[in-house]
Amino acid sequence: MSALRRRKDGELDDEAANAIEDTSDDPEVAVQKKDTSVALRKCLTALSPEHREIVDLVYYHEKSVEEVAEIVGIPENTVKTRLFYARKKLADLLKAAGIERGWP
Repeated sequence: MSALRRRKDGELDDEAANAIEDTSDDPEVAVQKKDTSVALRKCLTALSPEHREIVDLVYYHEKSVEEVAEIVGIPENTVKTRLFYARKKLADLLKAAGIERGWP
């Protein structure tokens, strides 16, 4: 290896360590995320079984529209339609629960 490619291991002094920003969530943000997660789960249970199934497969099991259509046994366009209406209904339920779009 050339001298330029060698990585030099050096110690991190206290001043440099203190200058590194802590990007982890503070306690308030962590609680907000937990509350949002609980509300989201509650709103998901309010969806119809057909819509809940599609949302579960697409977002939690990361299946494609094609895969969901095959699993559920419905046309791809029906999957897309159900997903559209499920997201719309979920957005309305979350708004009614006081949760706006986005993540804290």
